[in-house]
Amino acid sequence: MLLCHNLSDFCLTWPKLIEAKADGKNLWLIVLHSFIHAILIGLCLLLFGINWQLIFLLVLLELVSHFLIDTVKARLSVHYPCWSDMRYKPYWILYGFDQFLHQIVLVIIWYYSIYKG
Repeated sequence: MLLCHNLSDFCLTWPKLIEAKADGKNLWLIVLHSFIHAILIGLCLLLFGINWQLIFLLVLLELVSHFLIDTVKARLSVHYPCWSDMRYKPYWILYGFDQFLHQIVLVIIWYYSIYKG
């Protein structure tokens, strides 16, 4: 699941998507980005034989949480410019916190897929 997350965040992106994630203006692109994450997580869960109902709920969790985390991060970056400049420490603190939140969601998905699936 971490590989799926990294592929979605770093490999399956393009300039307009990066711009949308940076300024939070084009919410449809952030939805698309979140959908890419959800699809890859869903495929990963499917490979491990998780039941369809649980996959649906966990994919929905990934989709909604990823959208909310990325949108809030983008809006904070616009509101507080020091958080959007990668030359300064606040950018990296916000970036690290963003990734931490995404990883917590992945741990929740992993837990439910292993112990409830």
